[in-house]
Amino acid sequence: MDEQLREYIKSLIPENFPDGRELLKEGREMGPTINVPRTPFLQKHGCKTYLEYRKKRLAEGKQTWQLLIGLATLEDELNAIRAIDAFNQRNADEGMEISGIQSIPSQIVGLPHEYWDTFPKQTSYEMFDPADWKAHTDAAPIQVAWQDFHLACPASLQTTINALEAGTDRLGCFSTLIWEYTGYHEEVNRFSDMVRSLGILSTKKDLDIDVVTYPEDGIPGYFLDVVSWVGYMMVEHYIATELCGTLFSVSYGGLLTEVQPRMAFALAMHKLFSTPDHPGVVYYNGGTVDQLDHDVNANFGTGVQEALIQTLFNLKYNLPVIISPTAVTERLRHPSLDELLDIAAAGMRAEYKAKEWLPLMDFTPIEQMCDKMIEKGVKFYENVMNAFREAGVDTEDPLQMIMMLKRFSPTKFEQSFHPSIEETGSFHPYFPSQLGQQTMEMKDEIVAELKEKGIRLNGQKIVCVSADGHSYGLMLITEVYREIHAEPVNGGVDMEPAAVLDLADEEGTDIICVSSHCGQCLSYAQSITALAKERGKKYRILMGGMLNALLPGNELPVDVQDLVRDTGVCGTNDFCEQVSFILEH
Repeated sequence: MDEQLREYIKSLIPENFPDGRELLKEGREMGPTINVPRTPFLQKHGCKTYLEYRKKRLAEGKQTWQLLIGLATLEDELNAIRAIDAFNQRNADEGMEISGIQSIPSQIVGLPHEYWDTFPKQTSYEMFDPADWKAHTDAAPIQVAWQDFHLACPASLQTTINALEAGTDRLGCFSTLIWEYTGYHEEVNRFSDMVRSLGILSTKKDLDIDVVTYPEDGIPGYFLDVVSWVGYMMVEHYIATELCGTLFSVSYGGLLTEVQPRMAFALAMHKLFSTPDHPGVVYYNGGTVDQLDHDVNANFGTGVQEALIQTLFNLKYNLPVIISPTAVTERLRHPSLDELLDIAAAGMRAEYKAKEWLPLMDFTPIEQMCDKMIEKGVKFYENVMNAFREAGVDTEDPLQMIMMLKRFSPTKFEQSFHPSIEETGSFHPYFPSQLGQQTMEMKDEIVAELKEKGIRLNGQKIVCVSADGHSYGLMLITEVYREIHAEPVNGGVDMEPAAVLDLADEEGTDIICVSSHCGQCLSYAQSITALAKERGKKYRILMGGMLNALLPGNELPVDVQDLVRDTGVCGTNDFCEQVSFILEH
């Protein structure tokens, strides 16, 4: 191993942290005291677990469907659950059923209550006490699962217990261990509780309760090769199953929409992680990167074809993987319930014809791609584990392993362990990840347009950051500004406003560009400009990405670009406007 890499890994090993094995034991002792009820949905269908229901439905040649829902208030969310039940009753004769939802609450739910007052408002609802979780499963006989802002969050112990006592069938999201929470910096408490939570879940395997991950929202969200996803998933699987003794499954799909690698990745996860009793993939998420933002109804085309290939795949390999379609408006904003029901209904009608398509399908190219992904992914995994051991990481300690993933630079992770580097001396993707590819193509188009107009900068230093855990918008702005002769400073993701201003001061610049995705753009703009005023300093602040927010009186997020601009921040996705703002202020 390269000595520089060895020293880097050694520098990440946590000091003065508790032994993860002891924390795991504490969680296992708590497990039997936590009761997981048989939900009204499971009682209605005569099943002990949701996985049993999924297998039963597949045996009948049918698919399991869910929706991802995060509305403005808890009551809105409960009404949505009731409306889904009404949809099922209306369409019972056609065999159309949405059996479950995955709750997408506000990120604030993942914080201890004492941190709520200082956390920026986001575009989803809040849950405060255990009764709020229980209200979901009591609203109607619909199965409810919790992944976002639960297992890997600062309040993980409490959110895990609340979700279990409400009857969840899975807990996540493991990969979001890299996410930051504004105002919270207690690493030892956060990740000790994550290990305790894994200990609790290890006692619930008889109920088929999964530890679930979602690669696009973790370190793999930075990767440029799907092979790297496979290798990294093996690391998480090792921690969850080998060290912690839980069930583990993968959900994915928002950023991986090219058909062959999309389904080859699922097949790789199935071959690597599935057992005769337990599938290695829990659900396919609908894709977003192929969506149009100007004629949204055209997006039914991509959404329905995803539903069809996923149905065919499940039938071919006898997999009870849930299908979770994405509304045609997903690229623009959080969708309404009606928009989610529309895409689900369209997908279920595609399922209706799937058995006619199946004899026409040749899965050989997918299987060949899968085999290559596994071959190279296993090598990636071995490179990680060997390097960790050589550098002195205790790979038998789940807390230490989690902290290594938390602290490792995501881009450096792929560049350090990718098999192509040993084979050729430099990084070469085997199966390029689609959003990485699209981001670079978008960058090339924007740069070409700017250069054609003669727009360039003259070495201005620009601090570029992401306001949340999403990395591709940050990658885009950094690379665009680099190519038009600025000097971008990549400050990373999950950057708090105060830390952004500190970084700008350290770098000796007043130019800041923020990428925002999760509906916090307005509160972020208000916060960073107020802090700048308190410091008595003037900054040129730009913001792009998803410029919408949840405002009082609205059930869904609305465009707030003008309100962002009213704060003094240049809110726009037009790079010509951004450059003009930089040069004119």
